[in-house]
Amino acid sequence: MARGISVMPSGAARVSQWPRRWWVRWIRRGLLIGWYLPSLHAFYKLEVHGREHLAELRRPALIVSNHNMHLDQSMLLWAMPAGFRAKVTIAAAEKDIFGNRFRGFVSALLGNAFPFAKEGAGIRESLGHVAGLLDDGWHVLLFPEGKLTVCGPTQPFKAGIGLLARETRAQVLPMRIDVIRPGLVEGRWRPIPRARVRVSIGAPISIPPKMGHAEATALLEDAVRLA
Repeated sequence: MARGISVMPSGAARVSQWPRRWWVRWIRRGLLIGWYLPSLHAFYKLEVHGREHLAELRRPALIVSNHNMHLDQSMLLWAMPAGFRAKVTIAAAEKDIFGNRFRGFVSALLGNAFPFAKEGAGIRESLGHVAGLLDDGWHVLLFPEGKLTVCGPTQPFKAGIGLLARETRAQVLPMRIDVIRPGLVEGRWRPIPRARVRVSIGAPISIPPKMGHAEATALLEDAVRLA
């Protein structure tokens, strides 16, 4: 599946494999179902639209979403059925998340996250690692805007997502988060009523192999906006 993008040896050494070990996956499942997701429910009301589109995936997919709240990864995982969620790994900012050892550990434990370089020489290496994860049967969640805009409009997607979708020939699942009523994490304390978030799931997309990566990026950006 991962055609045209190779995983570099240095990437294999830098990215830890322990978050995808079978015993860590069982611990993660227990923590999410028994503690973390119920705690989110105490502060957020989540509504999900388009969950039926998950059944249209025929192979490991790239999951792309906007990036407009600090807990967006958690909201997206919460919106997924447990069985589907167990096969998702998250590309998290190498410097912002994994630059802090504790945040990196928690993200890897609860979200099955791995460090993803947003700029510089590490971009190609990160794209190669994503391709390898797809080949290993994982759905990979990415935030192609490249930066967080709390409750703000969707920013232009980075061109790398179009290249990645075209070269891996993976299906792409667009998802969109809308903060209907902000909560504490978004800068507003609202104990009553709870904050309200909507997650919309669009139909899977396949990028034609001859489509330019800029055009592919624009197509995926539109799909997320319209999900």
